[in-house]
Amino acid sequence: MNEVKMKKTSRRFGICIVALLVWAAHGRTADAEVDLLEIGGAPITVSGWMRTREYVWSYFQAGPIGGKTYENRYNYQANVLRLGLSYQTEGVKFFIEMEDPALINLPGNALAPPPQGALGLGANYYQPLGQSSDATLFLKQGYVEFGSRILEGLDIKGGRFEFNEGQDLMPTDPQLRWLVNYQISQRLIGNFQFSDVMRSFDGALGRYGNSHWNFTAMYGVPTRGVYDLNGWDEVGKTDVVYAALNAQSTHRYGDALGRVFFIWYDDNRGLEPVDNQPSAVAAANTLPIGIETVGADAATTVRVGPGVADLMVWGAYQFGDWGSQSQQAWASVAQIGYRLTEAPWQPWLRFIWQMTSGDSNPNNDVHGTFFQILPTPRTYALNPVYNMMNNIDVGSEMILEPLKNLESRTTLHGLWLSSSYDRWYAGGGAFDRHLFGYSARPSFGKNYLGTELDSGFLWKLREHLTAGLFAGHFFGGSVVASNFSEGRGETFGYVESIISF
Repeated sequence: MNEVKMKKTSRRFGICIVALLVWAAHGRTADAEVDLLEIGGAPITVSGWMRTREYVWSYFQAGPIGGKTYENRYNYQANVLRLGLSYQTEGVKFFIEMEDPALINLPGNALAPPPQGALGLGANYYQPLGQSSDATLFLKQGYVEFGSRILEGLDIKGGRFEFNEGQDLMPTDPQLRWLVNYQISQRLIGNFQFSDVMRSFDGALGRYGNSHWNFTAMYGVPTRGVYDLNGWDEVGKTDVVYAALNAQSTHRYGDALGRVFFIWYDDNRGLEPVDNQPSAVAAANTLPIGIETVGADAATTVRVGPGVADLMVWGAYQFGDWGSQSQQAWASVAQIGYRLTEAPWQPWLRFIWQMTSGDSNPNNDVHGTFFQILPTPRTYALNPVYNMMNNIDVGSEMILEPLKNLESRTTLHGLWLSSSYDRWYAGGGAFDRHLFGYSARPSFGKNYLGTELDSGFLWKLREHLTAGLFAGHFFGGSVVASNFSEGRGETFGYVESIISF
């Protein structure tokens, strides 16, 4: 983007920000949707959402590579504007939403050669874009939804939509709802909302049931996005099928929620897979990836003493084909927490254990690394330098509510690789036709990845205006030190504002 175009883009977003801030500060505080006009006795409503962020990165430092120094310290800005129109009549809903993301001042020299690779997310955005600043406009969602018109309890939509697995049946209990949103959903399929382009699916979604149980099924082709500004297109030759049976109930001491699920993922892009095979073998392993995942999770709250305890377990097993190899992998998660609901700030202390399989033999015909499919990985790695693949995560977190509209979250994680014969993985799945969607750095026979400490808050200043702040530091272990000899400490942070109506 040339300088004149960039100034116009910045001015345009500046005007949008000011206008929406004025609206949020002085506008009405009724519904989240605004009626524009009526057609046939039913209103057309408009909804909007805008997020502005300033990111700061100080990534692990590799030092000069081949006589060239790469940029590991930088900042950049991102703005995302979403506007939707909705019309519903006789049980049929029509919805269309456009998205306008803009990236400003991306680092142009932060993509080092392997094994260091992308030095922070700024490099991930720059890689498909090829320039420091740009903005686009594309269809984020566009679907027709049939509520209970066909059959009582049946809801079907088709077209382009967002989908987060695990949110199929949302509980009313706030503590259980938090667990669903931040510890269960999007582990394997998500809209990647943390990113500044996000992800949608072209396909169909159906649910049948009631407030106590439902069956959910989805078929979708992921759209380009996440780090790629071209959100119009699909990621061709990539499909996902999801099915889940969900149930919830109230017991004597609290509430409970459970799910069994199945996911089929098919990738026929013919790309070299990111794994721990020798490079020549991996380059030849471009047969389709077809993986089936079966899993289950359960969560409950229990009123104990002056507060509420919670327990969550999650597990999955994978089989199928990883190109010419067979897929055999697994993952397990267990968490427990306790919240003092009557104490000031309602302190909520939680403990986390997670382990996913790694591949212990790169030279056989079995791929043993758990594959995270199409997740929102940053939900489970708040400092996004790793994901769930080949991972052991032992951690704790403290959640506080100093004000009714202010929540803070501080987390501490110790991280190891499950197999020192495998790699250190990062990323969130297919987002482009030519990029695999995951990165992998060698372990050099080491296990200890590092320790992560981070803290952040979300503050709902007004009904339609939220501010957020996050800062995290990663103390790199022996795996990081083997890849980044000049500095194994990493710091990441951002400040954001979110306006919605």
